[in-house]
Amino acid sequence: MKKFVLLALSLVMLLTPVLSLAYDGELLTLTADSDNDPFTWDPSKDKIAAFIEDQFGLAFQQSETNYYNNDFTVTQLAATDGNLPEVFAADILYYTQEITQFIPEELVAEIPESLLEKYPRTKALLENDDVSQIVHNMYDGYYFLPKPDSADPSIYLAERKGLFIRKDWLEKLGLEMPQSWEELYNVCHAFTYDDPDGNGVNDTFGLTGDGMGTLRYFFSATGVSNIKWNKNEDGTWTFGAMDPRAVEVLKWMRKMYEDGSIDPDFAATTYKQGLQKFSSNQFGVCVRNADADWIKNVALEYYGAANPGVNPFDRLDLVPALGINKGDPVRMEQYTSCMVATMFSAKITEEKMDRFLAYYEYLLSPEGQLLRMGLKDVDYTQEADGSIKLIRDEQGKATSLGQEYPCLTTTHWPSWGFELAAYPHVEFYDEYNDEIKALNAKACAIRNQNPVKVYVGPMLIDETTVKDCAAFSWASEYWAIITGTEPVEDMFAALVDRANAAGFEEASKVVQEYAEKYGW
Repeated sequence: MKKFVLLALSLVMLLTPVLSLAYDGELLTLTADSDNDPFTWDPSKDKIAAFIEDQFGLAFQQSETNYYNNDFTVTQLAATDGNLPEVFAADILYYTQEITQFIPEELVAEIPESLLEKYPRTKALLENDDVSQIVHNMYDGYYFLPKPDSADPSIYLAERKGLFIRKDWLEKLGLEMPQSWEELYNVCHAFTYDDPDGNGVNDTFGLTGDGMGTLRYFFSATGVSNIKWNKNEDGTWTFGAMDPRAVEVLKWMRKMYEDGSIDPDFAATTYKQGLQKFSSNQFGVCVRNADADWIKNVALEYYGAANPGVNPFDRLDLVPALGINKGDPVRMEQYTSCMVATMFSAKITEEKMDRFLAYYEYLLSPEGQLLRMGLKDVDYTQEADGSIKLIRDEQGKATSLGQEYPCLTTTHWPSWGFELAAYPHVEFYDEYNDEIKALNAKACAIRNQNPVKVYVGPMLIDETTVKDCAAFSWASEYWAIITGTEPVEDMFAALVDRANAAGFEEASKVVQEYAEKYGW
């Protein structure tokens, strides 16, 4: 069924005619708040701004406050005071009040389904997005436009996390790429004790990264999400970190800690610190986001910058998912499509919303997606075979798009653009374009085989018993088990008892009530 939905959405994207209109009506200006850096709008100097005005009769004015990059309480106050920009970026699954408060209190505008009938790509996106459908079921309408990582839903079916690994160290020690927690332990042990850099000094280690936050995605090797609520076979609900199958993963991590093959400061390390340690050739494995753009960041901006003259792809590879024990199937949890969205303030007129939707529809089209790469035949060319090539200057540099087009962030509303970063036919990166895309494709092929089911609905429960559970620090509790001395099973059982006493037992009953009400 999932493959059919993705195919249907892809066909809508491909077959719907591209809007082509030179708008000859009144120019409408919308105040807008971007989820990227604040933009400026000057069509006399910015040809993309001029194109948008000409084709859609639409101009954007940056709101005085960039709410997206501000504290949420600032956004919340603006909403209750009626001061939100007409179009604004919303972290709807990070700050769920943007759903649970803003919608029932009518602080944001509903998108009329009569308008959506005019825009088939936008309508298909909403109808095939899990989060938008859950919210539609709860509030009987559409109140946001999804901003997934990629406008092509077939690329990232599973969360885009990874373990960056030194493949040259693997080759030096005659080891295979780890595919399970058991094999990861063996590799990290060898990286720590078998002199993988060949310098004769005991100065290398196994795993580092950015603490338990990202690493907990790899606990989905158990078959359930570790960081969200899960539905049991009997219809009851359990928070993922309480699932007893996590014990097996914690045992492997305890073993890593006991023999010194995991960074002893792992729990307190930021992602930047972890990447710096990895890039200084101290550690052989580093956990981090691992979509195409993050592959580029890790390989070039961290490892490459710290190791000039080295092709980072001669040394780096990626573990995109794990099983528990050797031979087990590898699993990564399902990608949550819509952590971020575009919403409309209650003060927007239907005429302005209609004009914006026409532009949004265009941005979903194959032609519109490329607008974030600049202008055709100015910044890129499209070859006869459909491939996209960057146009470079005499020094071999492509256009610095943010400088050339200060309004460029207004082209980013439908997605984060990871589809262009991933598509093999699009030259997206100045350096190592083919290597970045090839490694990303290999990782996605592994992750996407069997994603672990994720339930979004419980994240949107506006009930104190459930919300209060978010204060429970699973990351620090897990680290206490990993670094502890009592049997892992006993410490985990005590942790579950504490969690239930802290509210999870009652919260599970509330989650079940909501699930039965809304059919989760």
